[in-house]
Amino acid sequence: MMRLVLALSAAFAVSSCGTTKGVFDGTGTVLEGVATDLRSAGNVFGG
Repeated sequence: MMRLVLALSAAFAVSSCGTTKGVFDGTGTVLEGVATDLRSAGNVFGG
């Protein structure tokens, strides 16, 4: 969960510059964080 918070913070920091590239980079960072969290949660419940 800490990774998700860091990813969101990074996304807001990057997207605050207002460039399209920054927004897409931030979105990608958030999605990577969420995917990592879901994988680790799946590992905990799946075995």
